Amino acid sequence: PRIETQYVDRIVEVPQVQYIEKIVEVPQIQYQEVIRHVANIVTQEIVRHVPKVEIQTIERIVEVPQIQYVEKIVEVPQIQYQEIIKHVARVEVQEIVRHVP
Repeated sequence: PRIETQYVDRIVEVPQVQYIEKIVEVPQIQYQEVIRHVANIVTQEIVRHVPKVEIQTIERIVEVPQIQYVEKIVEVPQIQYQEIIKHVARVEVQEIVRHVP
């Protein structure tokens, strides 16, 4: 004997629960740690030695030679030409004829 198996499709409705997600905001407190870097100014005094210059004056007389010029008159012979106009009387004879009566 040969056994034959046949398949039959049968639809059976099985109830299933379907979950639908819905977003609902729930207020919740959340604490966060904030680290803020703030400058902490620390003043340190550093001593630095600086030489203080003190000026002391000493008066000293130093003789400095000075050249002093003295003017002296020296006569230098010089030829000087001058034009002299001399008026000399010149005799000029004119004959004037006069008739005597």
